[in-house]
Amino acid sequence: MTDRPQVAGFTNPLSEVLGSIRVEKAECTRLEATSPWGFRSSGLKGKRVLFLFVVGGSAFLKFEGQPQAAPLSGGDLLVMFDDQPFSMADHSCSRIVDSSEVRKLRVNGIARYGGGGPATTLMFAKFSMNKLEALPIRSILPRPLYLSLSQDRSHLFQSVLDLLAAETAQPEMASSFMISRLYESLLVYAIRAYASSAAAPHAGWLAAICDNHLSRAIQAMYSGISKNWSVESLAREARMSRSAFASRFKRVLGQSPLAYLTRWRLHKAGAMIRSSNTSLVEVAAAVGYESEGSLSRAFKRELGVSPNGYRRMHSQESE
Repeated sequence: MTDRPQVAGFTNPLSEVLGSIRVEKAECTRLEATSPWGFRSSGLKGKRVLFLFVVGGSAFLKFEGQPQAAPLSGGDLLVMFDDQPFSMADHSCSRIVDSSEVRKLRVNGIARYGGGGPATTLMFAKFSMNKLEALPIRSILPRPLYLSLSQDRSHLFQSVLDLLAAETAQPEMASSFMISRLYESLLVYAIRAYASSAAAPHAGWLAAICDNHLSRAIQAMYSGISKNWSVESLAREARMSRSAFASRFKRVLGQSPLAYLTRWRLHKAGAMIRSSNTSLVEVAAAVGYESEGSLSRAFKRELGVSPNGYRRMHSQESE
């Protein structure tokens, strides 16, 4: 079995990915529900992420197609990345309404709904992530990611949750900005907590950076993205034979080393294109492409849009 060292020893790949997280178009709701209550959500639309945090009380969550509902209690946190419909209620016999009916009750981000019985407080945040930024994040986490209060959380993790609860309970000046930044931090802490848990996977990106050999190759890619890498040279970084390295990389990450490198180069190129007016010739050289044309062909093949088109799209979204 592959040794799984502490993630803290391999901070560069995680820092590269987590440092790119930006919350866009956040919509936050604090639901103060009193029994009986229940609602149904048709799921997320587009490339959106949903955070669900149980501030206090209890609830039952049921995804469409699952036979049983899962109990939730104060301190539980879920991160959802797909559009699977779900319902929540205080009891299996409670009346279920469409979530749009609950949203109509929002005043300053707070919705009060239910029959006046025992209270449950829930915080929801829906937000978008740039497609390139979301790819590595979505590949790391299970769907949904569930973290319970009983799991080991750092003091800082719990502090972010407490700040979110306070900001949504009494919105003040710049609360929407603060809440967006807090959700960015919360996503980082959620990934950290998952990475250190027994539930962390033995396949996928997170497993790869916890692998003594594969992590060396991944760090080499990240620190030398402009180099002319081959499977052979990456295998040397991993201190493995070419065949053993290629086989393990494909087994753990589900793609070849060079396919992974291409995705990472485009991720970095996209970040440069969004954050500066750097010419495409300079961007191409910085991420390991011989020319603007080769970068454009890879961009179009993987993302369906040219680098210039991607820059225009991002500029329009920022206006």
